[in-house]
Amino acid sequence: MTELMVTPYAPYRDGIANYAVQEVAAARAAGRDMEVLSPLPSAAQHHLRLGSALGMGRLIRFARGYDRVVLQLYPELLFGACRGRRERLAVWGLLRVLCSVTKVELRVHEIEYDEPAGDPQARRLGHAALSAAAAVTVHTEPEQQRLTEAFDLAPGTVTLVDHGINFSRRTETTREDARASLGVPADAFVFLSIGFVQRHKGFDRGVRALDRLDDPDGRARIYVVGDIRIDHPDLLDYREELDSLCRRVGGAEFRPGYVSDEEFDRWLVAADCLVLPYREIWSSSVIERAGIYDVPVIATDVGGLAAQAPAGSRVVADDDALAAAMAEVAGLALGAETARDAADVPREQAAIQRLIRERADDGGRAPLEADRLHHTPRASTDSARPGIPQVKRLIARVTAWQVEPVAGHLDEVIDRLRTDLRHLEERIADLEGRND
Repeated sequence: MTELMVTPYAPYRDGIANYAVQEVAAARAAGRDMEVLSPLPSAAQHHLRLGSALGMGRLIRFARGYDRVVLQLYPELLFGACRGRRERLAVWGLLRVLCSVTKVELRVHEIEYDEPAGDPQARRLGHAALSAAAAVTVHTEPEQQRLTEAFDLAPGTVTLVDHGINFSRRTETTREDARASLGVPADAFVFLSIGFVQRHKGFDRGVRALDRLDDPDGRARIYVVGDIRIDHPDLLDYREELDSLCRRVGGAEFRPGYVSDEEFDRWLVAADCLVLPYREIWSSSVIERAGIYDVPVIATDVGGLAAQAPAGSRVVADDDALAAAMAEVAGLALGAETARDAADVPREQAAIQRLIRERADDGGRAPLEADRLHHTPRASTDSARPGIPQVKRLIARVTAWQVEPVAGHLDEVIDRLRTDLRHLEERIADLEGRND
């Protein structure tokens, strides 16, 4: 039986490509005849431009010669070159045709939920395509439940596959040797955030959390290791922001650059704790690799991370919980500043003006109080009226594609402003201390 895997592939620098390389190697080692088709230049045997109706049509013709196809599915692979809604709908229809010409496993790494939520026709076509596949697989139970609900699939259509089943060690070095080779202090408590540098990975959050720890000896350090995948303006801007932040925060170090598989694992061996403060993710190969080396993990509660994280991991809900978890594992305390509840901030105009006047009259200088800055509040979906919470949740899902990017950007600005204000507060306190 000849199988075909459709996926990005080495040497392309991509998490799914790296994942696929390990799966193909395991399949071939087990004696299976597996070939690879990539939509991008790579070491695969075959290449096709995908991401459009034309590309899916080509794949259908090509796949007829195989007994089984495994498609590593993510939005760009299906729709990356589509010119509009009609072509996206056509791709869904052609995906169903692909599933009818041979046995197809759809390994879903990521999918856009706004589309089925806001477009009934896309929901129907997606339902038909996914239902026609021989298998639809994901890595965690939250993904399984959400995908099933989004496309109204029959129970049991979506099944689980172990994310790290084909992962293996790439180094046998000791922690001492790993740290020496990487230039990491032997006696430091090392937090590590590693992977492609993208805003949704939230590596800046870990750096800001480190800045909140009370660490008089300077023993705690965080290393941010990795680089952007492509030279896109948004990615370049974030890399510059991250580099600037790491330069300002004591104990933080940004190590830009692509690392080899072996060096990636050496960093895991060198670390005391892996910090994955993602803003958005489905599942994480980095968590799986950390599990191979029994590295403790702190991760945010997004996507399927809570289900994927190994036993003993700390899964946190927000930046305050992230800082508290990092302090706990490093055996440190948080700094004097503590987060305050959003309820402490008045919302009525008169109360806000009164607070401003009070601050202005406080010794001639208003305290900066960085922690009075809170993340953008999201609308509540609670209601005592029957049926209203469901309607509110539906509206929230449909409008999320408009609201969340703006709210997320504001949250990032607030995070940066918090850090700048804390540094300013420290500088003012230092100057005042010298004058006493």
